[in-house]
Amino acid sequence: MQTVKHPYELLVRWDQSGALQGAHVQYRYVIRDGEDVIGETIGQALPLTLEAADGFPLGDLLSQVQIDALTGMAAAVAARDTALARVAELEALLDAVQSAAMAD
Repeated sequence: MQTVKHPYELLVRWDQSGALQGAHVQYRYVIRDGEDVIGETIGQALPLTLEAADGFPLGDLLSQVQIDALTGMAAAVAARDTALARVAELEALLDAVQSAAMAD
């Protein structure tokens, strides 16, 4: 038995001004027993990153500007998440310092 992953759907949205807003990918999983197909499922939509889009012909669907925008968006989201994690760490440290100061 073997499960094969195939590209299924590329979902891309633009906002009211025509700027790229977001994109997701989905894959179809086909379960085979030899030549016989015994099952098939559609995976959940995942945020598009260039790594997640493996197997999707993005160059045939999007302009290089749009591909660059997706790459930039993914980098911005990663930077935001890193900054938010650091803010949470600093807030926890500040809370600990304030609690220690009140205990004195």
